[in-house]
Amino acid sequence: MFIHGAGRTPASWGPQLARFEGALAVALPGHPDGPPLEGTRAMAEWVIAEVGEVPGPLVMAGHSLGGAVALEVALARPDLVSGLVLVSTGARLPVPDDAIARIDTDFEAECARMVEQSWLHHEPELIRRGTNSVISMGPESLRADYVSARDHDVRGRLAGLDIPALVVSGEQDPLVPTWLSEELADELPDATMAVITDAAHVPQLERPEAIDLLVAAFLARLEISLTGDA
Repeated sequence: MFIHGAGRTPASWGPQLARFEGALAVALPGHPDGPPLEGTRAMAEWVIAEVGEVPGPLVMAGHSLGGAVALEVALARPDLVSGLVLVSTGARLPVPDDAIARIDTDFEAECARMVEQSWLHHEPELIRRGTNSVISMGPESLRADYVSARDHDVRGRLAGLDIPALVVSGEQDPLVPTWLSEELADELPDATMAVITDAAHVPQLERPEAIDLLVAAFLARLEISLTGDA
């Protein structure tokens, strides 16, 4: 189950949805349909309701804010989660106050800044399309995402989360620096940490082959642990 990040849609997991047969993805409220939710716990409650009829438990894969939501799902309903793939995320996700303020003063410029900083390699057409996608969701959605990320902090709550986790960071991510992902991995009881070179905030798009290999190996490990095969 793939969960997208702030200002994004399931398309941010496009290569992985194509690679992993049977994979599912959710579009959080406000991305683009419906009123946005504020708070990662509220988002997690929505995800839990959405997956209630899906046979599980599931591996929850979240990018950035989506990783924070995945963590809250696992904390609230560990029975629903067999593993966590947490990309470009942390136990906390600091968002500068001026970034939130820019949504009101120059929304389109803030969308462009966020998208540009997500990519290490700036292809103008790709940046343009990504920026337009964020703009299309409106300022209320991005503000709710930013506030939810800013208020996210699960430090001190993860010691009892005995669920295998893969924590992945883009080596040159300016939005969620690697040290925040390392902090998360250190707090999780059963976490493997991987750093993707030549990538920024969206390594699943910039380096999909690397992410796919990591996820495939993680899924194989889970399958072995569940079946007990050597």
